[in-house]
Amino acid sequence: MPDRQSALCARRLIVATCLALVMAPASAEIFTREQAVRHALEHNPELLAMREQAAAAGSRRDAAQGAQLPQVGLNLSASSSNNALDAFAGRLNTRSVTAQDFDPARLNNPGYRELYLGQIGLRWSLYTGGRVSARAEGAAEMAKAAGLEFERARELTAFHALQSYLNVQLAEQGLIVAEEAVSSARQHADTTARLAREGRIVSSDKLTAEVHLASMQTGRAQARTRLERARHQLARVMGLVAPAEASVAPYPGSNVVVPPEPADVATLEQRALAQRRDLAAAQAVQVAARTQVDAARAAHLPHIDVIATHNRYDNGDANDSSNSVMGVLALDLYSGGQASAGVSAAAAEAKQAEWQVRARTQTVRQEVRDAYQALREARERHGIATGNVERARETVRQVQARYGQGRTILIDLLQAERALVEARNEELNARLGLEVGEAALALAQGTIALAGDARP
Repeated sequence: MPDRQSALCARRLIVATCLALVMAPASAEIFTREQAVRHALEHNPELLAMREQAAAAGSRRDAAQGAQLPQVGLNLSASSSNNALDAFAGRLNTRSVTAQDFDPARLNNPGYRELYLGQIGLRWSLYTGGRVSARAEGAAEMAKAAGLEFERARELTAFHALQSYLNVQLAEQGLIVAEEAVSSARQHADTTARLAREGRIVSSDKLTAEVHLASMQTGRAQARTRLERARHQLARVMGLVAPAEASVAPYPGSNVVVPPEPADVATLEQRALAQRRDLAAAQAVQVAARTQVDAARAAHLPHIDVIATHNRYDNGDANDSSNSVMGVLALDLYSGGQASAGVSAAAAEAKQAEWQVRARTQTVRQEVRDAYQALREARERHGIATGNVERARETVRQVQARYGQGRTILIDLLQAERALVEARNEELNARLGLEVGEAALALAQGTIALAGDARP
């Protein structure tokens, strides 16, 4: 019996390989699981968009931190004016005033005078009531949150790529089951048709076999549709242009390694709360929201700036330079309630972020519980389904023997074969649930392995 089972498994693997080769275009690359995950991590468009979002948040952090440093600027200007004050100021700035310049006629009618100005200025905010530093801290936390959300998105992409890959593999196996079922049903239909023509059976047996064949053909059509949908989903997750490019290796037999019983759910929950990156991202957003309250409150406090400039003047006749340094203290005494409203809005947003952290915490706990229960169910379901396939095979064998001896009717054989098809499909679904369930529990804990990880 073991030799027979080994031969049967080998035959199915050969059939699956041939089917995959026939259905895949000759130029299509056949991906392994690890390659499919790696390709998704490198080409999934939604993930790449989140990567750019995280990069933008990092740039905003750098900009906010740069606001704490002195700002240096350069201004160049050229003017031509017959304004009396501008003309005289040009003479003063170039230190070229003479006695003739005080002649009233010349003062009142200076004519058009050119002035060229080059200025280098430095402005440094010494005190802003904490506004600049609070914004810098908030931007740093938002950049941290964006990075964590991107890492979580990578985990989700890896999971969906693995799930989609397994869906394609097992959909191909399901199509093999459906093809075999149609082949067997057609043999029965052909046999009963011949026997009916010979008058050896009643016509109802022939009709029953034809109905059974139609049912199996319908199942095959559904299996093909499932396979095409699975290919489309895998292509989308992997960032492939065409579903035909999503070719997978044949499923490696039915020997699935059943994962060990997971730890108690409370332990898994604590692990998830410590390691889930999306929860850490929500906590970072909460910290950032608190800093914005401090930034809003700074509107009630004075601001002190230091400004220094070096100016170079040229009026066409002479040139000179000057330097200036000054300190500026500014305080908004009344802004129509804008400052107070800003503080209230920032406080409400900080409270919103706090509630979002609580909601995310509850979501993490629930996802762990759901994945834990799903994996336990998958383990039990797989054990039942595996044994049930063997029982269904033995039932078919025995009914075939009785039918060949004329000890039972055709409908019993067809029902036994239908039960075998259902058992094989259930075993495939249980196998998928077991493998996906294990990955889902790791995803819920934030510990899923990113196979073939290639970070940008």
